[in-house]
Amino acid sequence: MHIDQIDTPAVIIDLDKLEANIARLQTYLDEHGIANRPHIKTHKIPEIAHMQLRAGAVGITCQKLGEVEVMAQAGIRDIFMPYNILGPVKLERLQHLARRVDLSVTADAAATVDGYARTFAGTGV
Repeated sequence: MHIDQIDTPAVIIDLDKLEANIARLQTYLDEHGIANRPHIKTHKIPEIAHMQLRAGAVGITCQKLGEVEVMAQAGIRDIFMPYNILGPVKLERLQHLARRVDLSVTADAAATVDGYARTFAGTGV
């Protein structure tokens, strides 16, 4: 297939360069004793996240709840989400995910902490 035949939008990846970049970053971090938890917002592709994990990343970072759901569905089990989750519908989704994966979250507001506390109270999660 010629590049002119590819419908857009499309992701085109130079696999050799991708693998080399993942390896180079992981090697540097390993040499300096730094744990790697790459943010997937630039690629949003589960297979690339799996490549990063196989190279030595300790987990991944997702910005949005939908990204966490996609990555969890793809079998990724250690996920950090630094974005505050508010509202009962999203908190219910978050609780469901936390039962399936090792999910870490942050909160920078009392309302977020309160929502997490109500959602997870008595759940064992």
